[in-house]
Amino acid sequence: MVKRVGNLMPRIASLENLHEAFLRAARGKCGKREVKDFRCHLEENLQRMGRELLEGNYRFGSYHFFTIHDPKERTICAATFKDRVAFHAMMRICHPVFDNYQISDSYASRIGKGTYKALERAQQLCRRYAWFAKMDMCKYFDSIDHEVMLRQLGRLFKDPQLLIYFRDLLDGYEVTRGKGLPIGNLTSQYFANHYLSVADHYMKQEVGVPGLVRYMDDILLFSNDRKELRGYVSRLKEYVEKELRLTIHDPVINRTCHGIPFLGYVVYGKELRLNQRSRKRFRQRMGDLEKDLAMGMISDKEYAMRASCLFAFIDKAEAADFRYRVFNQAMRPQGLQPREPWRQLEQQREELPCVESEQQQSVEPQQQPRLAPCPIAQPCPERLFHSREEQDASAAHIDTVGMANKKNEMVYALVASGERAAPLCNGIKVGCL
Repeated sequence: MVKRVGNLMPRIASLENLHEAFLRAARGKCGKREVKDFRCHLEENLQRMGRELLEGNYRFGSYHFFTIHDPKERTICAATFKDRVAFHAMMRICHPVFDNYQISDSYASRIGKGTYKALERAQQLCRRYAWFAKMDMCKYFDSIDHEVMLRQLGRLFKDPQLLIYFRDLLDGYEVTRGKGLPIGNLTSQYFANHYLSVADHYMKQEVGVPGLVRYMDDILLFSNDRKELRGYVSRLKEYVEKELRLTIHDPVINRTCHGIPFLGYVVYGKELRLNQRSRKRFRQRMGDLEKDLAMGMISDKEYAMRASCLFAFIDKAEAADFRYRVFNQAMRPQGLQPREPWRQLEQQREELPCVESEQQQSVEPQQQPRLAPCPIAQPCPERLFHSREEQDASAAHIDTVGMANKKNEMVYALVASGERAAPLCNGIKVGCL
C-alpha cells in the first residue's frame, strides 16, 4: 500500500514554483501573442494565479482543437497559455509522487528514461529470452475511464483541493460519456502513464512475468516458453479489461530472433532497424522540408533545426544505406540525374524555344559538331545555343545547380564516407547522418 501525499497546494501556488512553471510553458513559444501578453504583467498574473489556486477559485479555460495526421488522425487539444502554466506548476510538484509509483521498466514521462532507454532495455531482454509478446491498447487516451482514474489518483494524493482540480480537468473533456483524456495536455501524459502502472505492478508482483517493458500503452512481455507467454498475455488482457475498462489489440507473439516491432523500430539483440512506417515518414518529412526551403517558406536555420530532429531519430538505427538513398534523392538538384548532367542539359536545350532571324531561316543551318562533356559547374560554349535566350536560361540553371551542390557538398561527402558526423549548416548543427 502506497502512502498518500498531502499538503501540496501551498508548494504548487508558491511564486517560485509559478515562475519556473511559466518558463517551462513559454519555452519555444516566446514569440506568440498570448505569451507576450502574459509576460507584460508577469508578476501580477502569477500572484493572482497563486491566490486563485490556494483559494480554490481557479477555473480552467476551454480548448482549441485541431487535427493532425502523423501517422494517423488525432485530435489535439491546445489549452490556453495560462492553463499550461498551471499544468506545469502542478506536475512540477506532483512528478515525484507519480514517478515513485512506477516500476523500473516503465519509460514514458519520466526523467532519465524515455524512448531510447526503453529500446535499450528491450534489446537486453531480446538477448535473454526466446519469445516476446507485443501488446497495445485500442484508442488508449480516448478510452481512459474518469472514475477509475480518479480512484487511482485518490490512492496517491490526499490533498482535497488538488483532487478537485484533477476532477475538473477530467470532467472538462470526454470522448464518450465518462471517458477520454485531452491529447496535448501535460497532465494527460502523467495521468495516462499512471493509468497502466497498476497493471505493471500486477504483472510483476502477482503474476511474476520474467520480462516486461512499457512505454505508455505499448507493452512488451518476454519469456523462454511460448505456452507460458500466452498465459501471461491472457492474464494481462483479463486484468485491463476488467479493472481498467480498456480493450487490447490482438497481440503479436513471435521469436525474439525475428525482431520486435517497438516504438518505430524493429529491435534485434545487437541492432535496431527502422520499420517501414518510420522509413516512409522520414522520406515524406525530408521531402516536405526540401520543398519548404526551396520555396522560401523556411530559413536555413529553421531547416537545420527541423532536420536535426529527423536525423536524431534515424541515427539510432542501422540505416546507412537508407540514409544514402534518401539524400541521393531528396537533396539532388531537381531536373538532373546523377552522373548524366550533359544529357540533361542537352535535353533541356532542345526543349527551349528556338528564335531565328530571317537570314538564318533562309539558309539551312549547319549541323554543330558534338563536343566533349563539360563539367556541370562550368558554362557551356555559346555556339551550342541557337539564341541568346537559350544561353541565359542555361546559365541560370547552371548557377542554381552550383548553389545547390555547394550547399549540400558536405552532406554528400558524409554519406559517401559513411561517417557519423554532425555537419554545420550556417552555424547550426544539422544532426548525425
